[in-house]
Amino acid sequence: MWSRGDPVLLRYLNARRVSRVLPMTVVADDERASQLFIRAGTPTLTRCDPEGVPLPRSLPYTERFSRAWVLGGGTWSEPHALMLTPTGAASSIWAFWDGQWSFEGFYVNLQEPLRRTRFGFDTTDHVLDVVVEPDLSWRWKDEDELAEAIRLGRFTPEEAAAVRREGERVVAMLEARIWPFDLDWAHWRPDPAWPRPALVEGCETP
Repeated sequence: MWSRGDPVLLRYLNARRVSRVLPMTVVADDERASQLFIRAGTPTLTRCDPEGVPLPRSLPYTERFSRAWVLGGGTWSEPHALMLTPTGAASSIWAFWDGQWSFEGFYVNLQEPLRRTRFGFDTTDHVLDVVVEPDLSWRWKDEDELAEAIRLGRFTPEEAAAVRREGERVVAMLEARIWPFDLDWAHWRPDPAWPRPALVEGCETP
């Protein structure tokens, strides 16, 4: 287990390649969950074109799936985020705050269960997501991309159905107000004494 305040790397793998690396700080790591924090503006590694320009998220899924890419420098341009991942879960629940620390809601990322590494944790994204507003209303995100991922052969229909079932499981937790949806996160803040995590040499190798 990692200790509170430890710097770690969260790495996303794509077709056996590291496609994204996020330097994060451990908030808690125990039998219940792994909780990691990333501050807005943190330098990252991300998928880039051969010239080193990050591939925009706005690209159609088919183009992102088929385009040649290299791992290059990027920035966490999202708000401050706390990732809450119950042990063994095929999903993580991200809580977001803007630059003035106003709570913006949750984002449920469907993914492979976290795997521990010497750097921190590895996972693989499963395309489909759930957006949860501060009032806990919710909606699916990227259903069209999941359908395209099936067409392109990244997932079988059965695998995609399992991804959706995991999303439905988390939505049931949300509606039952099961952790972390039973807490008011509006006033959560990171410890200002935590060191800023950074990228580590060799982290681009799976």
